[in-house]
Amino acid sequence: MKRRDDVLSIFNGLRKYWPLTERQSFYQLLSSRAVSQGHWHQFGDPARPRVDVYKTLGRLLKWMRIDEVLPWEAIIDETRVLTQKVGYANAEAFIWCELNAMLSGYSRCLASDQANHIEVWIEKQALLRLVEPVADKYCRRVLCCKGYNSISFQADFYHRMEDAKAADLQPVVLYFGDWDPSGVNMLYSAMQTLGDELGLTGVDYYRCGINPEHFAGLEADPVPLKDTDSRAKKFIKQHGRTCYELDALHPEALKNLVETHIRRFTDIEKVACNYQTQGEERDYLNDLKSQITDFVEELIGGWS
Repeated sequence: MKRRDDVLSIFNGLRKYWPLTERQSFYQLLSSRAVSQGHWHQFGDPARPRVDVYKTLGRLLKWMRIDEVLPWEAIIDETRVLTQKVGYANAEAFIWCELNAMLSGYSRCLASDQANHIEVWIEKQALLRLVEPVADKYCRRVLCCKGYNSISFQADFYHRMEDAKAADLQPVVLYFGDWDPSGVNMLYSAMQTLGDELGLTGVDYYRCGINPEHFAGLEADPVPLKDTDSRAKKFIKQHGRTCYELDALHPEALKNLVETHIRRFTDIEKVACNYQTQGEERDYLNDLKSQITDFVEELIGGWS
């Protein structure tokens, strides 16, 4: 019961970020230090080893939802995708669907007139939905670069950066990943491959987090360093044995960190000007849509 209460406290505290993945909830549970209490040890005995928290959490989340202690919508399974149903009841239903969607969702590129072409790279796919809305505010792309990148990925990036440079923009990559032997090496490995093998130059790369300067604000314990990682020896020599995963950051802290670094390379006054123009253009489009809808309604009335 105490373990369940700890988990429920985590989810209630992060309600505005629902749905969470199980892995996110795991790292937030570790960050809460609740797992240091005796009831997270075998048989509730603090003298015994701690239980396997991840497996225990998985079982708790299963039964908490079945028993209706935790809503089903609190957790998302990103490995299962349901496609959308196609087809309409009739032609008139299709027409109204198209009219409702017509000229909707317009947004002006708020990144126009900027000097930098910015891409946000994030190592964890589960965190993509937290970071994407932040980047969208400034019309910037987010790329999930889980693991070491393929040559196809690198070629696509090469062409995007060459196009940016041809438009007289300075390419900037803001990288967010784990602080462990592979997580630290990934960005520099990609930089080396892009430069040595594809000849890409003139790109500014910044490792923005999670970095040692962020550790002081964390409540989570470090994760074990994998000595089997081929990069472990070099990492230990340069940085020591302290490792943290990006998920250890509170969701709001991660969002703020991403926004801070985007703004660092953004002319905010130009963003504000484009935002004002966007409002004027949306008013124009709404008026145009109203006129078109009235016209089509007359046609449908005569047709039916």
